[in-house]
Amino acid sequence: MKPSEIIINRLNELKDDSSNSSYPHIKNILSNQLIPVAFIEHYPSNLIRYRRHNKGEKFFYNVEELTYRQDILDINNFGRANEPGQGLFYCNDNFNQEAGITEAVSIFRGNTESKEEILSVGAWNLKEKLTLAVILPSKSNHGINEEFDSIKEFYENFEDSDNYKELIIFNEFLSKEFASDLIKHKSNYKITCAFSNYIKETYPNVDGIMYPSIKAEFKDINLVLWPEVIDKKMSFLTARRQIFTLVAPKTFVETNVKDMIGYTGLS
Repeated sequence: MKPSEIIINRLNELKDDSSNSSYPHIKNILSNQLIPVAFIEHYPSNLIRYRRHNKGEKFFYNVEELTYRQDILDINNFGRANEPGQGLFYCNDNFNQEAGITEAVSIFRGNTESKEEILSVGAWNLKEKLTLAVILPSKSNHGINEEFDSIKEFYENFEDSDNYKELIIFNEFLSKEFASDLIKHKSNYKITCAFSNYIKETYPNVDGIMYPSIKAEFKDINLVLWPEVIDKKMSFLTARRQIFTLVAPKTFVETNVKDMIGYTGLS
């Protein structure tokens, strides 16, 4: 068995392990690996963040409620990139904002009883370019997003050696983890979460991660940014509330919009 396969098997065992020690063990394994990472400079005009109203709220009334979650005592589960007790800024750029709706509407996240979805959307102006780590497509979702595919092609042909091929195997494993719909088993976010925090801790000049949107069938992209980036590189622009009503199976139509804080729309 190849060294990369031994590591992958152990990570999978730990992912399924419900003990408190499994996540630190995963983080320690990743911190001791050589993991080549692709980076990109990204500079959209706006960043958009959708918040779903889970507790009967009619509005989020201030910027603190629209930005990254600060109620860290209530963050009890692993997210795609965040640990319990860690609030990160999940968002989309102005070219991929429809993916944000798809990601936020709960029927696409397993809630088959949903009849109405209330979302608040905040928009931020980006003042500086972002440096992002890129989650490359796996073999299963290659050929869908041209930008990601071109980065993957360059990356996989960077070096022709047995050692580099081992690294490619490991990165394919990480890509598959990010390409998996793990919402039904939140503990299975442990590997993507550990890798995201590996990026945050290993590359202090990187602002976050770019990865394909599962809910948008990998055609669009999601971003997750570290909290300190919000204050440094972004300024709040405006907000709105949107209500989506179920009109057919898995089909929601926008039925109400309320602009807030001078919202005039996104280009």
